[in-house]
Amino acid sequence: MSQEPENYSSTPAVCPYSGATLPRQSVSNFEASETTTVASKIIAPPADANIFYDPLTFADYDHPYDVYRQLRDSAPVYFSPRLGVWVLSRYEDVQAAFKNHEQMISSKGNDIDGTHDSYGKGNLVAQDPPRHTALRQAVRRVFALREILSKEDGLREVARELIRDMKSKDSVDFASDFALPFAFSASTSLVGLPKKDIPFLLEHLVRSMERSVGELGVPEDAAVSNEEAEVYIQEVVDQRLAEIAEGDDINRSDVITQVVAASEKGKVDADEIVGLTHLIYSASIDAPSALLTNIMYVFDKFPNMVKFLRETPSMIPQFVEEVLRYETPGQNVSRQTTEEVTFQGITIPADSRVMLLQGSANRDERVFENPDIFDITRDFTKASKIISFGDGIHACMGAPLARLMAKVAVEELIAQGDEIRIVGFPQRWAKQLVRGFSFQPIKFYPAN
Repeated sequence: MSQEPENYSSTPAVCPYSGATLPRQSVSNFEASETTTVASKIIAPPADANIFYDPLTFADYDHPYDVYRQLRDSAPVYFSPRLGVWVLSRYEDVQAAFKNHEQMISSKGNDIDGTHDSYGKGNLVAQDPPRHTALRQAVRRVFALREILSKEDGLREVARELIRDMKSKDSVDFASDFALPFAFSASTSLVGLPKKDIPFLLEHLVRSMERSVGELGVPEDAAVSNEEAEVYIQEVVDQRLAEIAEGDDINRSDVITQVVAASEKGKVDADEIVGLTHLIYSASIDAPSALLTNIMYVFDKFPNMVKFLRETPSMIPQFVEEVLRYETPGQNVSRQTTEEVTFQGITIPADSRVMLLQGSANRDERVFENPDIFDITRDFTKASKIISFGDGIHACMGAPLARLMAKVAVEELIAQGDEIRIVGFPQRWAKQLVRGFSFQPIKFYPAN
């Protein structure tokens, strides 16, 4: 006669989690696993094991703000061994670095992935004084506040048309059906590119924004797209030169005309025209369109905010400012040190690449109270202004246009009286510098 094991049970048991009947022989093992604690030695990981920042990783692509807080608190001057890049995350350090254009130069571009290597010589963000000063001066008139404000009526008309088109569709992608075409309409007017070419330009911009999450560098097709865009811009510039030679108005307020005029005066080299035009064209689309998708993200996250803005439209500019802080479209830029620089008692060597985290600076609790709370009543002062558009001599000239575009878009969207929801799974741009959505499915619902 066989002998039952000492812990054998003749009564079937039921797993409390799945409801499945367990074999009799497994009852003792299951019960043991529920009641027995196995003693083990706790081995502490290295001190920096849970502090790691790489803007190319999925963690940063998905949600960077927890990492930003860790950096600000525990490693405000951080060195990324994977990329060989120093990272500044606190507001005071990011702002100081922006203003220190002599020791922290821009000649290697403002992106770590080589985006601007396929741009022409006149690329403004990859220039330092005196060329930076001359190039910026050449287009200053285009960005004068009165010139920007004069575009409001045209922007409003475009916004209304795009909204009508969206509401007539069964399936809507806010990124491609509103944010990008709205930004392109503003950009082509600003730069002086033909509006009929927007489909061509849109296809090239989308290609040029492609990146691989987790990998450094510009994919081959993105670089090719940038080169093709420069060939196209050269053709438009040549045509504009011919028109001016035939007596056309050289005082038109668009980038190409103003840069051509500066070139004729010897202030801009002929081979700088295309690169400067390309930079302004690109910068006036990617970050502003990302801002618009971030606004939609906030609409979806805080639907009662939409109702409040509809009832209190005077707060829309403040709302836009808080979106720029809370979900900064341009998350970082980079600089190159010419000599040793010190932040928070840590010295960064000469000839080092340094990344300035604007997205982190705008969430620094040392400057902004409860920074992870969306609060449109914030009092932005000179000491606590958002740093979304940089600071110092390289501060973004397009900031007034981006704010105007956002204001007009919000006004026209909430005027519909609808509730707008994200329906489905949006997709972010993979380009680590720009935080926004390349795909954002939405639906309009009648408001209750």
